[in-house]
Amino acid sequence: MRQHRVSPAATLAATRDPRAAEIEQFLADHAQRLLGALTLITGSRAAAEDALQDALAKAWNRRDQPIDTLAAWLTVVATNHARTARRRSAAEDRALDRLGRRAALQSSDPQPLDDALVAALRTLPLRQRQVAVLHYVLDQSVADAAAALGVGEGTVKTLLSRARERLAATLEGGGR
Repeated sequence: MRQHRVSPAATLAATRDPRAAEIEQFLADHAQRLLGALTLITGSRAAAEDALQDALAKAWNRRDQPIDTLAAWLTVVATNHARTARRRSAAEDRALDRLGRRAALQSSDPQPLDDALVAALRTLPLRQRQVAVLHYVLDQSVADAAAALGVGEGTVKTLLSRARERLAATLEGGGR
């Protein structure tokens, strides 16, 4: 059985604050192993360190409340923090991707649409043209296009289907 050595600093800390002693003991016995596990979860040593530091800060802030097994509690809190940070980062990346696409569409030097496509869009009935432009040119979702036009999503899907058919026929037939 492994014997735990308590450092003199931990002994001094225990006389002042029991939680400080618990944290010192955790750092000596378990921190590196948990840090390794968090690195595997997050894919980043820096993110793992952030998660562990956040968990340690929460444990310190709860020093007036009992924690049965500090190592287990810190493991759960740090793992939850790492997962939350990863989800938040993924959501931020998706939002930035969407923003980047919109910014590209709104840039001062937009990509010109093909003349044949513009001519084909002009042949569509107004509602079909509106949904086609909102969905394909402005890259809006079906739900966003429906909200913008004040119609149901099913209506937008039907209009998109009809617009695609007409556009295909117009573009393949050379503008008939």
